[in-house]
Amino acid sequence: MQQNEIDEILDYINSKVAEDVPSLVKMIVRKKISNFQSFEVESLPESLRSCTVEELISIVKHGLDTRKLKI
Repeated sequence: MQQNEIDEILDYINSKVAEDVPSLVKMIVRKKISNFQSFEVESLPESLRSCTVEELISIVKHGLDTRKLKI
């Protein structure tokens, strides 16, 4: 992946986080994000490593809606 593509992705994520989100919520999310930073790619299950971004977003939304995802 080229640097400009990476920058585009990061800019998009930053713009979504910067929208009208209370600072308390941002603080809580930062704490949860630190858990993601500790993930080792090699330790992730194959199903997670091979799914698309669209599939992952759908899975996360479904997990939140059904309360199967506990974050």
